[in-house]
Amino acid sequence: MPSDTSTLPTVTDQVNAGGSDAGVAGSGSAGGDSVAGADAGSGGHDAVTARPQVRVEENGFSAKLPAGGSLNWFTVGNVLYELIDRGGRLGVRVRNSKSPLLGKFFEVPVFDPDPDFVFLARFTRFDPFRTYTIETAQEDLQLQTQAAGIVTFETQQGEVSLLATGCPKTGLQLDFHDSTNGSTTSSWRTIDLGVPNQDGSLVIDFNRAVNYPFAFTSFATCPAPIEGNVVPFDVTAGERRPPFFYSEAGINVPFLFYVWWDEESAEVTRPWYSRFGLDITILNPSHDDGRISLVGFDGVAMSGGDLSPLGRKARSRLIDVATEALTSRIPVIGIGAYSAFVIQAQRELRSQQGYVDGIEREYEASADRLLIVMNNELDPEKAGFDIVHTDASGLIYVEMPFDIPLESDRTEVEDLQAAMESGASITSWQEFDYRMVALIRHHR
Repeated sequence: MPSDTSTLPTVTDQVNAGGSDAGVAGSGSAGGDSVAGADAGSGGHDAVTARPQVRVEENGFSAKLPAGGSLNWFTVGNVLYELIDRGGRLGVRVRNSKSPLLGKFFEVPVFDPDPDFVFLARFTRFDPFRTYTIETAQEDLQLQTQAAGIVTFETQQGEVSLLATGCPKTGLQLDFHDSTNGSTTSSWRTIDLGVPNQDGSLVIDFNRAVNYPFAFTSFATCPAPIEGNVVPFDVTAGERRPPFFYSEAGINVPFLFYVWWDEESAEVTRPWYSRFGLDITILNPSHDDGRISLVGFDGVAMSGGDLSPLGRKARSRLIDVATEALTSRIPVIGIGAYSAFVIQAQRELRSQQGYVDGIEREYEASADRLLIVMNNELDPEKAGFDIVHTDASGLIYVEMPFDIPLESDRTEVEDLQAAMESGASITSWQEFDYRMVALIRHHR
């Protein structure tokens, strides 16, 4: 996984580096953004055979790349400078071994292994390989890739055929989309298929699907799947979307949100969080299989006005999530009827620890007010919330009026910030969300 990366496209064929602070010039080529080790645009069949050239001069040194190549060029301190060619455009990628993102890296979240996502497939080779233009993780960059052939397998949805890149003699690779992309998984993933048998048979194990580097940084140039490489069912297997991400704005603030929203409200409110500086993963507790680990997240919230749609499994899941947050001492917020799950989790934990405060009579919110409950990792007063109760276990209770509009008259983030700092009342759900985000960011 690259850390602290940046791309500086040029239109020249050669890049010069001068200065006496540069370290030792590298001579080996790196794998770019490709998981399997081939360059992002090589396609395997016509892989780059020319080698990068490095020339040492009196006032520095220079390097020249073949098309689609890459070179670990030189190091300065803990920073490695990699020279890359993507679609005829040169760039310098910076890899920092002391990147702040690495300090947050714990593990990549994964789905539980599931044998239902293992398929026996057959590979049909193209001769010659077929060339396709593909998109990349950079909107303004396209590459050429070569498909080695088609892999076909049977599913409950019928026969599925996808294009594989790589080389049958050294190993095939499958880049694919599916309907979980953008929610529980990154925009696309990839699988190393290995070398097919002589009869063309091979195994596709989606439990081995992994993220490309673009899932961790906005500066990667990873190749997208060939158009049409879409699996027609939810691939809830392999690596999930990682919570941590690095961009020009720095490290993101990943937050997990379990909600029961109607679609109209969701379309309006989801973009707010990104605008306010929160990288949010939204899950429906009843519709999403499995539970995401909170490792790497800066907090978790759960929001819903009615418990009746939730089955026993969904309720148990939300209590487990709240329990993990409480024991890990990360912020957890229960909103509306879902505040009951935070309260229940805290009571069970306190009871297990031998505290008698776990049986305190539950606080009853006013009939026309929305109850919000959070742990004491947060300081709601700093975001302009009035605390109405703090129970013996340390949970903090806040109330909000129901009858406020969805959107605010304050259209700019600066205006929302000024209103919060002045102690102005919350007059819309947009302002409420902004202050919730401020709570999380302040805790971080």
